[in-house]
Amino acid sequence: MREGIYNSIVLMGCKHCGKTTQGRLLAQTLGVDFFDTDETIARIRCMDYRTLYRTKGVGEFTLAEQEACEKIVKDNAEKQLVISTGGGICDNPPALHALRECSTFVFLRLDIKYSVKRIMDKIEVTETGSFKNAPAYVLDANPTSLEQIEAILMKKYEERYKQYQRIADITVDIKNAPIEENFKILLGALSIK
Repeated sequence: MREGIYNSIVLMGCKHCGKTTQGRLLAQTLGVDFFDTDETIARIRCMDYRTLYRTKGVGEFTLAEQEACEKIVKDNAEKQLVISTGGGICDNPPALHALRECSTFVFLRLDIKYSVKRIMDKIEVTETGSFKNAPAYVLDANPTSLEQIEAILMKKYEERYKQYQRIADITVDIKNAPIEENFKILLGALSIK
């Protein structure tokens, strides 16, 4: 962790890597408040973040994510926090800037194949041939098969992994393992006993 200005821990990584679950456990262990940026977006906009993205578009979602990050920081000045972020925050420099000043950025890196599998396991094909539970950015590419969805996810995650590795102060290799095992890995990486 960086010397001197360490205040909060911001957990980053792709969808389903465990940011929210690990974040709640970490906040409880440290005795600090926990915030999830997607939940904060929902409170600010009175709309689920997925619905916001789907109905208002990426531009409005990105602005809402920035506002959520700014609100968390402003409302909790001088406090240590644990914050979990949405999977695409690496594409939102203003939101990252809002969190950066007194935070340590931690990339929870789960092997890409497991990240993709966790998403693929939730996707359903409807009777009309459309896809349910796929990320909006995937549906924006108009895939016609599960194989195309998987290929889109693999490409997107490879790009995001590179971005997160550049942004992160600490990279923690999360396993496809029970929550408790990954939490021990996270505590060790943060030198927390």
